[in-house]
Amino acid sequence: MAKWMFTALAIASSGLMACGGGGDDGDVRTVTVSAAATSVQETSSSPPRSGDAILIETRVPDAKLHAGEVLGVSVIGESPFCRGGTTTGGSEGPTITTTFHCPDGTLTVQYAPIQPSLVQGAAWEIVSGTGPYEDLHGGGSMVATFEEGDPSTGGPSKGREIFTGTLDE
Repeated sequence: MAKWMFTALAIASSGLMACGGGGDDGDVRTVTVSAAATSVQETSSSPPRSGDAILIETRVPDAKLHAGEVLGVSVIGESPFCRGGTTTGGSEGPTITTTFHCPDGTLTVQYAPIQPSLVQGAAWEIVSGTGPYEDLHGGGSMVATFEEGDPSTGGPSKGREIFTGTLDE
């Protein structure tokens, strides 16, 4: 049995040496991967349609101001969403309204977090839009995580929000 394991390890390590160069010459191999291969293509411009998945991520530097920025991983369907966009909003009672200000229009959503803590969750829905987002309907769930402070009392707190869902008819 030990002879078999030794043979298997020898074969595996020679395969690794073949992949990594394995020599003592100190050469470093680098692989360049194009940006198109690692992210959603920026040129995709298919109009949003019913059934498309939604993923919107934001960074919130100060929850008290209800302002933030849309992160580059955000998509609707297979199209980038709101590259370079910002968010604004406010709360009225338990309901929070957030508007995503994109280069080509706006999308406004509402949600009511169910717990006043540094980790919050809620169902959300689209309430209005302009430009290509004008006739969109849908929603899903969101989670917000804050690093410090108490967002329920309006104290300064930075964090992130993630909205996931789908478009409806």
